[in-house]
Amino acid sequence: MDWLPSTPLTAEELACLPVFPLPRVVFFPGTALPLHLFEPRYRRMAEDCFETGPKAMAVTLLAPGWEEDYEGDPPIYEVAGAGRIVGHQLRPDGTHDIILHGLRRVRLEELPSDHVPYRLARAVPIEDTGTAASADVLAMMAVAMSVASRVRERQPDFLLQVSAELPAGRAADVVADQLVVGPEDRQRILQTVDVKERVALVTEAVGSLLAQLSEAHAPS
Repeated sequence: MDWLPSTPLTAEELACLPVFPLPRVVFFPGTALPLHLFEPRYRRMAEDCFETGPKAMAVTLLAPGWEEDYEGDPPIYEVAGAGRIVGHQLRPDGTHDIILHGLRRVRLEELPSDHVPYRLARAVPIEDTGTAASADVLAMMAVAMSVASRVRERQPDFLLQVSAELPAGRAADVVADQLVVGPEDRQRILQTVDVKERVALVTEAVGSLLAQLSEAHAPS
């Protein structure tokens, strides 16, 4: 796979960004997302990204009801993750494997895309607000590490890829990406810009997972 540098998204790139809607995928800033593009419209999207740019895209969750119009323009959530393509492999069958590096939360404002088979949007950056108390971040990390230790019982190579040096909001994103499973919960976290609220949501979701894991391991 070819690897490319990851640089911040420019205002010009954000002004017209390809959009990749997916049914169960929520893309967080600070994370890596591997994707396999096989549908003709998304193969064309990958080709355009490399031939004319930008080498970036937004990934958004399909909203309820998408099944009725998947081949067209099904409903999507406006808040999405935007990232740069940092890995790419063109397969012999014409499909593409890419890796996206998440860079921004964005709000999508869809643009006319009659000239291409995929969707385009102006991606308006969303900034974090507020902060989280150190005690709240430590509580989130403690429950996340407890879940990670349970996961390693079955997957010894599992590594919680979060650093103590990360800002609270970014740490919450990384923990959510690795440990929050439900797409609705993930989307709620992505849409929460208040850092204190986001940390609380992640702590609650991961704590619920820990309770489930503990119950599963409890002697009968």
